[in-house]
Amino acid sequence: MRLRIRLILLLIASFFRKQLSLIDENVLALRVLPNDCDVISVSSDRYVALMGLADFNITLRAGLLRTMFRRKWVPMTSVVTVRYRHPIKMFQRYLLRSRTIFWDDKWIWIEHIFEREGRTQALGITKVMWVGPDGVVPVSQTIDAAGESLSPPPMPRIISDLQSVEEQIKERQSY
Repeated sequence: MRLRIRLILLLIASFFRKQLSLIDENVLALRVLPNDCDVISVSSDRYVALMGLADFNITLRAGLLRTMFRRKWVPMTSVVTVRYRHPIKMFQRYLLRSRTIFWDDKWIWIEHIFEREGRTQALGITKVMWVGPDGVVPVSQTIDAAGESLSPPPMPRIISDLQSVEEQIKERQSY
């Protein structure tokens, strides 16, 4: 099944699932399909695409879809990192557990755990922002649009470490 079909199915399913908070864990039950694989296991680029799908699921489950279209907001991912531990092979079932672990004024950091039979297969983190017609949408505006009142949790060490790596990458890009 192509990723677009998974996206459409996710969109349809969102109408029948209960709304969740932006900070609740979102779980997608998936199966590895032939187009997800390089040879016999999930390819590295597919992990990234699936994390994007999970990010969108958070948007759907938080009830932000109408707001997103009405205000012409689009998500933009700046950083994606994945640590692979065990391969997920063709036709195997697995869970993709995603949750927001930190945010500041501009960025939302989401952790993604690919799990099979209770064992972590891979762990990824995405750094996402919303962009509207007038530029970057403050995270506080996104939280308000979801009808929530949330304060950011303390910054996890992994986020500060990734921000340090990101700064080093930015420096190299300016050469």
